[in-house]
Amino acid sequence: MKKILSPWSKAVKKAMIDNDMDTNDLAKELEYTRQYTSNIINGCIYYEDAVNKISNVFQIPVPAPGATLAKKESAPL
Repeated sequence: MKKILSPWSKAVKKAMIDNDMDTNDLAKELEYTRQYTSNIINGCIYYEDAVNKISNVFQIPVPAPGATLAKKESAPL
């Protein structure tokens, strides 16, 4: 199944590109591991503190709790 990223995840990825940052750079700035940072950005896990910190780094509005989680696209019938 294909994963559909949340609007917040897409905004973070665009902001990272605009700021010439990769996941390693952001993880280092936030003092998180690269894997944890990637999982937050890609909507695999949700942790409010991490979402708030990432939103603040890029001046992105903080989404509602859980709104950053990716959705699974169902296969057509």
